[in-house]
Amino acid sequence: MTESHLANGNFGRRTFIKSAAAAGVVLVGWKPTLGRGGVLQKTNVASVGVGGMGASDLGQISSHPEVAMVALCDVDRNNLKSAAGKHKDAKTFVDFREMFDSMGDQIDAVSVTTPDHMHAIIAMMALNQNKHVYCQKPLAHSVHECRALRNTAIAKPELATQMGTQNASRVMKQRCMQGVRDGICGQIKEIHAWTDRPNGWWPQGNARTPGSNPVPAQLEWDLWLGTAPDRPYIDKAYAPFAWRGVRDFGCGALGDMACHIVDAAFQPLDLGDPKTVICEATDSTDDQYPSTEVVKMVFAGNKASGGEDIPFTWYDGKVTPPPSQLGLPADYKLPQNVVVIVGDKASLLVPQGGDGYKYFRKGMERNMEMPQARGGNHWHLWIDEARGGDPCLTPLSYAGKVSETLAIGALASRTPNEMLEWDAKGMKFTNKPELNQYVTRKYRDGWSVAGL
Repeated sequence: MTESHLANGNFGRRTFIKSAAAAGVVLVGWKPTLGRGGVLQKTNVASVGVGGMGASDLGQISSHPEVAMVALCDVDRNNLKSAAGKHKDAKTFVDFREMFDSMGDQIDAVSVTTPDHMHAIIAMMALNQNKHVYCQKPLAHSVHECRALRNTAIAKPELATQMGTQNASRVMKQRCMQGVRDGICGQIKEIHAWTDRPNGWWPQGNARTPGSNPVPAQLEWDLWLGTAPDRPYIDKAYAPFAWRGVRDFGCGALGDMACHIVDAAFQPLDLGDPKTVICEATDSTDDQYPSTEVVKMVFAGNKASGGEDIPFTWYDGKVTPPPSQLGLPADYKLPQNVVVIVGDKASLLVPQGGDGYKYFRKGMERNMEMPQARGGNHWHLWIDEARGGDPCLTPLSYAGKVSETLAIGALASRTPNEMLEWDAKGMKFTNKPELNQYVTRKYRDGWSVAGL
């Protein structure tokens, strides 16, 4: 082990453990996290974004018995105060850059639960400093960010990474994924997925909201904007929740929900890059995603499809396909927030969460027991891997791919009802070059990080 490995405090703990075992060393009471300075300790975690879903992530991560919460960061001081009351030993920050500057050598792992437009810069800064990363879905805001984070994570296999799609680690979903790998649907013909968002959850399909309001005293608005273009604060128009439908901040219903839903198909089928994409919509605007859309993509065929192209269709705003198109009974009442994998032998319906799935052959529901598979607490699995355990179930090597695909679909809504051709290697639309300006985001001055 070199001095440089010791210096960065994160030197391939699994490799160390395996090497010790191979040498016959008995590690009595071993806690496989070496702290900065070589002292055995709990895993020191920093949480960026501690309100809303951030509070949930913080609660789950901190419940791991081998976690020490050492830093909390949020641009809303009310969120920060609430979290600090439960984690009194953690230092607090409103600017994650100051957190990294002052505590970088004391942090082993970072959780990122912010609006989408800030995911990439925080996660990349953590990866650059060799910290384990848990990042909420979608992994990032732009196509380029998703690919850059994925490539960086792949280049650093010693780091544990996990995207915040908590239902992906449910045993039911992992069993369904194994069933798909095992070929229970036969050769794959098409994939369909949909959500009830954004209807009644947040606005989409509107022009930019005019006017401005005073910024609340507890909110650092400039830090909330972060990498995004400057715009005035407007009550409830963006923070804390409605940002999801705004192009500068979120990825729309597609980015918000599809990561949760399509994983049961995308991950086991190992889909590559889309060849074409079209977004069918009527109320897309420059500022917001459409309120309802149907996004159609075509993926190059692989072994799972017998070499035939694989069509994928996404529906949101409570639009759903005809059940008979899915290999289901024509009068079947479709639930919301599901994916249906259609094969030449059968169709499998997998919900976002819960323990139910439905299997259909020849248009009729059948009993089908899914094979056994590993699952667990999504947040704890991340910490376990960071401490030398088994790999996470939604690592950035997969998360970057699926999030990049969905970011391409989100971009397609800027020119709705036009078939777009995608060059994955060149990372560009070949028949609509004016869209390529959005493939890589332009950050505001002062907001940059190596690797993006």
